[in-house]
Amino acid sequence: MMKIVFATLFLLGICCDLFAQSSDSTLMFLFNNNDLTTPIDNERYFTAPSESFTHAQLMDLPASNQAELLHKVLIIVDSSLYSVLNYEINRYAYDIHYVYGCNVIMEQINSETCQDIKGLIIYYHNNLDGCVLIGDIVPAFYETDKDYASPNSYDSINWPCDLYYMDLTGNWTDINHNNIFDTYTGDKRPEIFLGRISTSNMGNLIGEIEGIRLYLKKNHNYWIGHRHINKKYALSYTNKDWVKPNQINVTNNFRHSISALYGSNNYEHIDERANSDVFGKTDYRQRLQNEKYEFIQLASHSRDTAHFNFGQYNDTILGNEVFSYSIKNLGFNLFCCSACRWTSSSSTNAFLAGDYIYSPNSEGLCVVGSTKIGGMYPFAAFYSSLGQGKTMGQALIDWWSSYSMPSYTQQQILCWNFGLTIIGDPLVNFFHCTNNTCIDHLTLTSYDSANSPLSYYLTSESILVSPSTGWFAIPQGDHCILNSPSVLIKGSFECPIGSSLEILNEGCMQNCDE
Repeated sequence: MMKIVFATLFLLGICCDLFAQSSDSTLMFLFNNNDLTTPIDNERYFTAPSESFTHAQLMDLPASNQAELLHKVLIIVDSSLYSVLNYEINRYAYDIHYVYGCNVIMEQINSETCQDIKGLIIYYHNNLDGCVLIGDIVPAFYETDKDYASPNSYDSINWPCDLYYMDLTGNWTDINHNNIFDTYTGDKRPEIFLGRISTSNMGNLIGEIEGIRLYLKKNHNYWIGHRHINKKYALSYTNKDWVKPNQINVTNNFRHSISALYGSNNYEHIDERANSDVFGKTDYRQRLQNEKYEFIQLASHSRDTAHFNFGQYNDTILGNEVFSYSIKNLGFNLFCCSACRWTSSSSTNAFLAGDYIYSPNSEGLCVVGSTKIGGMYPFAAFYSSLGQGKTMGQALIDWWSSYSMPSYTQQQILCWNFGLTIIGDPLVNFFHCTNNTCIDHLTLTSYDSANSPLSYYLTSESILVSPSTGWFAIPQGDHCILNSPSVLIKGSFECPIGSSLEILNEGCMQNCDE
């Protein structure tokens, strides 16, 4: 056992037995993983894992007493990405646990099939709210020879279908054995949400490693309050084809449903018919760069890498143009065909949803949309859920739950909605205000193991570790994070081998207008 005793001392960074220099010259702790293999119970597993599939549990943080909104979140990360970005990915898991207090489990995987991923999700299904996939993790594909949503009815198409991972009770089959699902039976309401964080298909716009690193950094800044939010304003921006005088219910859905997010006085609706003098590419870009809009819903004719027929001049907005914009908005609902088809990209134009949130110029964190023709409609249940402070993922599940399916045929649901997914962090909520949780000063007189194996302390100005008697002792196997601009350790300190201490100098900030 190693004992470390510090006199009164200001520390920039320390750990029990390992130091590393980060790129910003702050000493950061690099931790080792237990790399424990999760046992497989074949009765709970969806299907027998493929022979080449490997996985290892990296983390299992139990829920704390403060867990209310979420019970359990599963993070599945590609092992090759984790080997390079383990610090950033673990930091994301710690942030989620700190903010929501929920059980956070992390698994790294390699050589997976979509059945392997589904099996892992099923294995952890008890009390599971949702799953986050980090890295280029294999998609499931679905196909139909009668796509009602296509420009030419009854086109045969296939698309990446994350609903396969979200649905834990339905039956998915591949009748023609071409490794693409083509038959589904069930109630078509998913039990869990899922989001993808991956920059592997961003073409030449940004590299995978750098893209994920930058995204997770701004995401971390959001969770600790360094990203200001206004909690006040939303925008719906709608092409003329969805605002028609003879379809008032449709028109009102596109114009006004978003009012349920921040309230009837805190949104703006711009559409091509009512605002033809401004509606278009230039105006839309300016609104993307206007920080008063926290959330934007866009209804636009699109393909996977471009918006088109945009405004009176029928402009096209290419993905690389969106990538270049200085986007100030936090979240997006893209009622834009195939905008979330993350499997699509060219050397110069990546998929649209990625352009909105993975650019170094963007403050965006999450997009909901479709990987095929179609999208979310109607919108009210989704925005009502977001307006209650729920996460993007929970709001999508609530939308599915409220969907009036008896009024739609099975084929209509398949063609319009089976491509819905979330690109980015599905745990973002639009009322994440740190004003009441970010305290200025904290004095620790003893170690609190209530949240073992992780204790995370975060303040805006200082943390003082000053045991009243005995030692400030981190239990073996625990990881303690002290995050404040000033961290001072006085008296006796104990950190046995197998435990770890991480000291960061970021601190939290009060991030929202009350």
